[in-house]
Amino acid sequence: MIDSEVWQYAQYPAFFVLGAVVSLINSIAGGGSTLSLPIMIFLGMPATVANGTNRIGLIIGNFSSAFNLMKHGYLNKKIFMQLAVPTFLGALVGACFLVRIGDKMFQAILAVVICVVVVMSNLRKDILGKPPATPPEKLTWKGALGFFGIAVYGCIVQVGVGFVQIFGLTRYTGMDAVHVNALKNSLTNVFLLVSTVALGIMGKIDWPIAIVMAAGAWLGGYLGSFTQRKKGNAFVRRFVSVASVIMAVFLVVDLIVS
Repeated sequence: MIDSEVWQYAQYPAFFVLGAVVSLINSIAGGGSTLSLPIMIFLGMPATVANGTNRIGLIIGNFSSAFNLMKHGYLNKKIFMQLAVPTFLGALVGACFLVRIGDKMFQAILAVVICVVVVMSNLRKDILGKPPATPPEKLTWKGALGFFGIAVYGCIVQVGVGFVQIFGLTRYTGMDAVHVNALKNSLTNVFLLVSTVALGIMGKIDWPIAIVMAAGAWLGGYLGSFTQRKKGNAFVRRFVSVASVIMAVFLVVDLIVS
């Protein structure tokens, strides 16, 4: 834990930078919370407060990225409205249940999920069937159940949900990486808003730090959306794969050494 007069003045610029970096990572791929949460806890913030505080910046960063991508025509509003309903319902279920899982078991499950998603996302042969040539006109029952489940997980755990969303949205819509990211960032805020309200009511948010991180997150979200538009789909796919592998390796190593 850091406790000094110097840190009292330095913490706000540090949390601003942290918010920007995490938001940039989340805008393009996901997994930024595996960077921010350990740092916040190391700096002396209780884990539950770090979880709630971190989500304020995530909401702002996702909104910034989604807004800029929507402004340039990358957000499919019809698909968003289809998936917003099961996502919201899943978020309500997630907020109502207090799921207790050991840290080591959580990390092991998360590492496995991410590895599976990365492998399946890069397979040339579509073992689950080919993605549709065009997004579905109406919400399918598989899509409703899938994104309901993703929202439950995202509301309760949140860490790593971006990778699962990217995989699910790609399979469901058949759209390219940048369009998928616009949807991912928009849908993420649906369950983040629900879970953050619940955490706020419980007093699990450090508001001064949250506001500073949110300011950094707005910048990071904008830079992330700008990078996606300029670099294109191939860059986004590579970024997602690399970030996913790094996150999974980090979790496995942490399990072994701790």
